[in-house]
Amino acid sequence: MYDSDIFLEDTDKLKNFVSGLIKEYENNLKLVKDKRKSYLNKLSEKEAASFLCISNKDSLLFPTSYKGINIEELKLEIAEIEEDINRLTHKEESLKYDIMQFKRIRAFLEEKKQLYCNSDHKYLKIQEQDRQRIARDLHDSTIQILSSLIHKIELCTRLVDMDPVRTRLELITMTNTIKEVIGEIREIIYNLNPMSLEDLGLITTVERFINQLMMNHDIKVSFNYNEEKKDILGIVNLSIFRIIQEACNNAIKHAEAKSIEINIFYNEKYINISVKDDGKGFDTELKQNIKNDNYTGYGLSFMKERVNLLSGKINIESNINKGTIVTVKVPITISEGEE
Repeated sequence: MYDSDIFLEDTDKLKNFVSGLIKEYENNLKLVKDKRKSYLNKLSEKEAASFLCISNKDSLLFPTSYKGINIEELKLEIAEIEEDINRLTHKEESLKYDIMQFKRIRAFLEEKKQLYCNSDHKYLKIQEQDRQRIARDLHDSTIQILSSLIHKIELCTRLVDMDPVRTRLELITMTNTIKEVIGEIREIIYNLNPMSLEDLGLITTVERFINQLMMNHDIKVSFNYNEEKKDILGIVNLSIFRIIQEACNNAIKHAEAKSIEINIFYNEKYINISVKDDGKGFDTELKQNIKNDNYTGYGLSFMKERVNLLSGKINIESNINKGTIVTVKVPITISEGEE
């Protein structure tokens, strides 16, 4: 992977190089302009001399300094000067065009640098959101269960001599609880890094996720898709999976939906994804006006940031008691080895 510091350093070097070219070309342009100006002055003198020679050749008032001038030679000199002026004019226009192009390149590099920095910040922001989500999942379930187990262990130490039967029952309960905790931790680990994405692809991973949802929640999920492209960049598949996860979690936790429809369709240039639920919905305009990156827990910002990092488009439509549909369109990025 290309290191961000190296990218920024190389971009600055290229910008400095282009800035040096701009300065050099601007100096050359100044020299050409000065030279062209001197030729124009020289042309004015020659044309004035030619006019005097032709119109006053036999006049007594005609300056003696012009009487020995050959009119034909003067015309040749004027033609040569005009040719030099034309050449300098073309060179001046060429330099102006080159300078304009170099400035466009410099502006382009600056824009790309800013976009890269902004993307870097967005990526860090998404990482922080992921950390907060993991911490919340652990605190809401695993930590609380483990805390209750400590109390049960303390109880067993007091009952082991007085009431062995109850102690045995408590230990059996604790064993089952620990198995549940292990299952939850495995689920969290899987959500952090779904290995099936790399091995089996996005479609199979989403199918497994759907089966897991229907096992753990009272919800019906339908899934429609066409033939998956197998050479998609890994980060694209992972981001799409995270967006689907977030949309489904929103539908279950916040919208209290009873059914979800997931669609993934590939074409030549784009991957089109939609997640539709029949939940209670929300007022999208109200959510957009709330100055909260998490939109009070709906994770809309989370999805939008991921789509933006993929140079894609996202649209969220929702109405009170009429459900929500999230549609995403991201360009296909082919994986070409480590590069």
